[in-house]
Amino acid sequence: MALRFTRFGTLCGALALVCLLAAASAQASHPRPKVATPMYLSLVPAYAACAAPNGTHGPPLAFASCKSPAQTSAQATVGTPDAFGGAANATDYLRLSYTVGLPTAQGDADILVVVALNDVRCVPTGARCGTANAAGPADYSGDVRFAITVRITDHWNATAPGGGTDAATVRDYAIKYNNTTDGIPGSCVQTGSTSTGSTCSSNTSLNAVIPGSVKDAKRAIWELDAARIFDGGADGDGDTTADNTVFLRPGIFIP
Repeated sequence: MALRFTRFGTLCGALALVCLLAAASAQASHPRPKVATPMYLSLVPAYAACAAPNGTHGPPLAFASCKSPAQTSAQATVGTPDAFGGAANATDYLRLSYTVGLPTAQGDADILVVVALNDVRCVPTGARCGTANAAGPADYSGDVRFAITVRITDHWNATAPGGGTDAATVRDYAIKYNNTTDGIPGSCVQTGSTSTGSTCSSNTSLNAVIPGSVKDAKRAIWELDAARIFDGGADGDGDTTADNTVFLRPGIFIP
């Protein structure tokens, strides 16, 4: 009889341990860095992928290549002496940074978004040519739009709708303005100079774009993918996304 009670006690203890482990797993934390802000990304003109090679890159990167390179934007470009003309003045960037909120769950924590573009010109064969320049294409006269896909791992999840305290990874999500239209809008202003193109910018935050998306006390990692700056399409309107084409992507220029 004593042996039976001993086995029963052992079984109960094992079951209790399993329950504790399951509960701990449900509330588990996740590895995270000490700091990962700000993120500063230089932007370069986007080019079409090489789908039908007709050349070969030099060694050691002796891969198939496509001549001649083709920008993916049908409307926007930058000044370049050996391309469409004009001086190479573009110094474009995207900056994302976290701002600390109040020590409450409903404070003012946020992720600030800054897109800064200069010398934005129209593709000569496009529909968005504005003020002429002394050399190279005219100023670009449309909008731009910043798009990015995120993968969020945080402590704002639950089995039931409405959020909770569970740590989990959210399905990849393309940021939508007010959860309706893909991307974050940016405006462009034509310059009075005849030696440089338009200036385009977007200065906002993720809570302004999607209210409540960044919260205090919900320790979060936002993995970023597919960052792109789109032109405004033939109609110049960045909000009508069907005809927008990719203008810039994060990259490095080797002079």
